[in-house]
Amino acid sequence: MVSESRAHLFGCGRRSWTRRWILLALALPAAICAVDASAVAAGLKTVRTSIEELRPDVRLVAVSKFIPKELVLAAHDLGQVDFGENYAQELLEKAAALPRSIRWHFIGRLQSNKVKKLVAVPNLVAIETVDSPGLADRIAAAAADRSERLDLLVQVDTSNEATKGGVLPEEAASLASHIHHLDGVRMAGLMTIGALGDHSAFDRLRDTRETVAQQLKVPLDSLTLSMGMSGDFQEAIRRGATSVRVGSSIFGARPLQRPEKS
Repeated sequence: MVSESRAHLFGCGRRSWTRRWILLALALPAAICAVDASAVAAGLKTVRTSIEELRPDVRLVAVSKFIPKELVLAAHDLGQVDFGENYAQELLEKAAALPRSIRWHFIGRLQSNKVKKLVAVPNLVAIETVDSPGLADRIAAAAADRSERLDLLVQVDTSNEATKGGVLPEEAASLASHIHHLDGVRMAGLMTIGALGDHSAFDRLRDTRETVAQQLKVPLDSLTLSMGMSGDFQEAIRRGATSVRVGSSIFGARPLQRPEKS
């Protein structure tokens, strides 16, 4: 055993060790957060470099699903402005806690009972998953009092998968035309979640945009092509993407569920 005199000399008495454990417990979350923030900075830099080497004008939407707001803020402090969320409630909570300078994109399936609250978020700039005239109508009605029109993107099922939302490519022009004539919103483009490894989905969305632009009589480059995620955003850019949605390449592996509220 260590004698009391030696324990006092080396600062390792019982009370001293208790204080050290308390200090360590208090400091550990901050240390972990600092490490995570450093990893976010590295991931963000890598993704930005990849985009700039291919086409610098492509918009990067950082997908922050289940990511703690502290890490979203870390990315924002590094100049990242556009963030995407899959769940309305999570977007509402983060928007209330984080700077208004963030531009939020909703990229998940939107339930009709969430529309009004979601659209009321002042720095929500786009809903990228519109797949029916009824949903578009509800969004437009909720957006009537906004100071600026809300961007809507038609979600297109380019892989014909039952698990994926969206209209078929041949149905996209009709829905786009419907949105184009609504007040309070702007028909801003097309979005898809292609099948993993099937890069032809990007070609199908690009071809669909040509049809939509012709029907609406608008310039082709006025319509966003939102396609490509962490595993394939570079190929999506090569095939015409103007906006990519990247999560794990920036924030690391996503938690399986939302972190508990602190």
